[in-house]
Amino acid sequence: MAEYTGMALTKKGRMLQVKAESGVLLKFTKVSIGDGEHTGQNIDDLTSLISPKKDLGISGIQVDSSGYCRIHTSITNEGLTEPFYVREIGLFAEDPDEGEILFGITFAKEADFLPANGGTTGVNAEFEIIVVVGNAKEITAVISNTGYVSKEEFNKLVIRVDAMAQRAEKNTDDISKVSLRLTNLEQSFSNNFTNNQFTEDFYTLDDVIVSRGVYDSVNKRLVM
Repeated sequence: MAEYTGMALTKKGRMLQVKAESGVLLKFTKVSIGDGEHTGQNIDDLTSLISPKKDLGISGIQVDSSGYCRIHTSITNEGLTEPFYVREIGLFAEDPDEGEILFGITFAKEADFLPANGGTTGVNAEFEIIVVVGNAKEITAVISNTGYVSKEEFNKLVIRVDAMAQRAEKNTDDISKVSLRLTNLEQSFSNNFTNNQFTEDFYTLDDVIVSRGVYDSVNKRLVM
């Protein structure tokens, strides 16, 4: 993926960050890409991308103790009818007073080409945006349920599925053992113990002392 300049906050973005450090929820809503070029525009005054082309969903966020927030997303050409060079990336957030605002923006030093959908090239490139959130009390994001799963998330899911399969296999084995024991019990009860399935077959009572009941030598059983 192309190299970009550092994420620069807009004036509205800095104002929202101040609010967030005082306790207001900082909620990121989306990422947007475009082909606009930075030719001297004052970033402070920007409220949207210079030339927006496509919105991207947010797949996850991570906030560390040093005041950095990583926003995970991916660029895809799904639904894209016209190709373009990705020259700008914007991060949007929800301001409780202003509504959705352009929180910050970054520009490509050398842009990548994003082809239109339907050709021979399918694009799905994961990337993350890193922003300084300082001492913001609470940070969240609108997580898209239409985006692609990341490789890291997929690998975690594979591990979980494998663990579940191993547990299911063990449970199946345990159930089979219990079923066999129940079958033995049912067979023993159904034939009134005349064909006993247990270790003692009652064929003789050698070395066995009967303390209760009567030994039926004909049917080879104990009668209680």
